[in-house]
Amino acid sequence: MHGKILRYSISTGSGVVTNASKKIFELRKESWHDTRFLPVVGMLVEFRCNTNGYSITDAKASYYQDFPPNGIIKEIDFWKSDTDEELKQKEQDTRNQIAQKIFKETNYFTLKTIEITSPVQDCIKEYFAQEFNAIKFIMDENDSNTMGKINYLATKRFLIKAMDYLVFTDRNITIDTFTNDLQRLNQLEYSYKNFTKNVNINLEKIYEECFLEMQYNYRGAIKAILSAREKILQLNNKIKNSIYEIKQIKAKLENKKNDEKTLNIKLENIRMNMAKAEEEIKILRKAVENLTTLTDGFKSQNFQIFGVVFKKIYEILVNKTKEAMDICATMLDDKIWKLGMASTAIKNMFFKHNINDSYCAMTFLGQYLSRLDKNKLSENERAVYNYYYKYKQSYEKKFLIFTSNQKLETSLKIQIMSISKNYSVIIVKKDGEFYSNINQQKFELGYIDPYVDVDVKQLIEEARNSKYNHDTKFTIVSKEQIAAIKD
Repeated sequence: MHGKILRYSISTGSGVVTNASKKIFELRKESWHDTRFLPVVGMLVEFRCNTNGYSITDAKASYYQDFPPNGIIKEIDFWKSDTDEELKQKEQDTRNQIAQKIFKETNYFTLKTIEITSPVQDCIKEYFAQEFNAIKFIMDENDSNTMGKINYLATKRFLIKAMDYLVFTDRNITIDTFTNDLQRLNQLEYSYKNFTKNVNINLEKIYEECFLEMQYNYRGAIKAILSAREKILQLNNKIKNSIYEIKQIKAKLENKKNDEKTLNIKLENIRMNMAKAEEEIKILRKAVENLTTLTDGFKSQNFQIFGVVFKKIYEILVNKTKEAMDICATMLDDKIWKLGMASTAIKNMFFKHNINDSYCAMTFLGQYLSRLDKNKLSENERAVYNYYYKYKQSYEKKFLIFTSNQKLETSLKIQIMSISKNYSVIIVKKDGEFYSNINQQKFELGYIDPYVDVDVKQLIEEARNSKYNHDTKFTIVSKEQIAAIKD
């Protein structure tokens, strides 16, 4: 049966589906059998029910999610059918009807060229329609100026960990908040894995299914060849029967048992029909020879073009899918960061462990790497390690906070890291730590607690004379600001 998901919650693993009659069916996660898609609101599905008529026992995303204006299948066809198999058969039948119409309207005895019905590029794009739609959906939402895209494949486990910890810690946030993001990533990752696994592509099979099936002029010519060969076979059988009849008539003429005049007339008619059949066979064979040359040439020539275009589009699609995964992962990470930095539960639980990086996947990755023995890293760990520090060098901006006031420290670092997930802080509590840090790294801005037991002017003067921070501004936190800080 075909239907649409009206409501679904990942956190509870339950939802409802409606069909064309507006009947409601219960959907549970145990009944969802689709590795490519997660069940989300608005998704068109194919499902089966148990004997009670309302509990779904098996469900998956329908192949048909979009219905282009020029597409063969319309949305009304979806609701009038029970299975995707029916719709695929309807598509095939419609294409066969188009090919049949072209066959009837074309004079194949005078045909000199076979025109392309659907361009190679369009056929390949239709073949990868779901993959292209997934990428387009991501690209339409992506800000091309977004900085600091994260590598999904390198950070996946830490991205999920950041999300799970957020949901576990803050009871006001559920996994359903991230449903659409997870759905997109799941679809993109499924596509990407298929691309990387299918290294031995059967290009000829794809060419047959993807291109030649869409070439109605070519299919009409193939049908004409088959029809001509069938007609030749019929004519040859007719000639064989005529030869047998001639032998019988000659035998009768030799025995002079029948009217010779009548037999001779019949013999002449048979010979005339044989001559006509032989002439028609010659014409048909010439037509078959011409059409075979045309179809073989069409198939061979376009296969070369198809191979080149397919390879180019395939490579673009693989790269764009990888890029789309990174974009989608970055969007999810941004959402996690914003919710995390605004969460009181995260502030009280996560940041109490002297964590001075913002709440995001990279912070969880950094914590993981910090516990590893750098001399015993595996090849994959080494690659992730290098990626992490390259990312940090490219996008991280550091801020210095000089205070021994825990409340001020927490308030300032939450404030700073809520501006950008790539902002991190260095906390110093003594003048020696201050001097050491300003002489080792660049800071965007420095905050100094007016209650620290050091000469603040001397600190700022030393910073201005340093190699990395001579232009860095240092702000002395006002006493009013400190007094206003709440627990």
